[in-house]
Amino acid sequence: MIAIDGPAGAGKSTVARAVADRLSGFRYLDTGAMYRAVTAYLRRQGMLEGSGEEMARAAEGLELDGDRYLVHGIDVTGDLRSAEVTAEVSRVSAVPRVRRVVQARQRLLDGRLVAEGRDIGSVVFPDAQLKVYLDATLDERAERRHRQFPQFSVPEYREKIARRDELDSTRQDSPLRCPDDAIRIDTTDLSVEQVVMRITALAREAMDRAAAPDDRGGAAGPPHDRKDSHGKRH
Repeated sequence: MIAIDGPAGAGKSTVARAVADRLSGFRYLDTGAMYRAVTAYLRRQGMLEGSGEEMARAAEGLELDGDRYLVHGIDVTGDLRSAEVTAEVSRVSAVPRVRRVVQARQRLLDGRLVAEGRDIGSVVFPDAQLKVYLDATLDERAERRHRQFPQFSVPEYREKIARRDELDSTRQDSPLRCPDDAIRIDTTDLSVEQVVMRITALAREAMDRAAAPDDRGGAAGPPHDRKDSHGKRH
């Protein structure tokens, strides 16, 4: 299990997908898309102002079918990245009952995963073999969002992302934070390829270490030493 966390625009989705492609037997899990799917369903059903219990019941219908996201049988995949869903997903994902349901769904997918989100290493998979926290400056993240979705200006994205950061990091339930045992990588001045190569190398090192016999003849556990973005141990 490889857990990649970080704020909006840090490159989590692009990097996690590429890392999964390069590691044999691993698959990519976009946990943020699961919350987006619930949000999209609530929006379609006119339930965005519903109670926490109503939202949680909606979340219980979440299913992943390959690359498709279904909620109570309705395919909401095409709505996941819409501006309307993006504007509401932080509020929905902050509802504790919704988080409990979605986190339980995520844990059922445990295995050889590259999972990315905002609480993967800190809450959902705290025993992941490798935890990485990606970050970048607010300006760089706004520029990336604008290049990806040019319908908003860079200043507008800067405002939206800053607001998302505030919501994610201050929510009472599973707030965004860098796990103590995570490797933090600032992606501001790095290309996607550089970040992918770094994480892939760290993942292979972690797997080799976990598979190696320890002094007692058993397999060594996951690494607990920390490294900075240049791979130096502390």
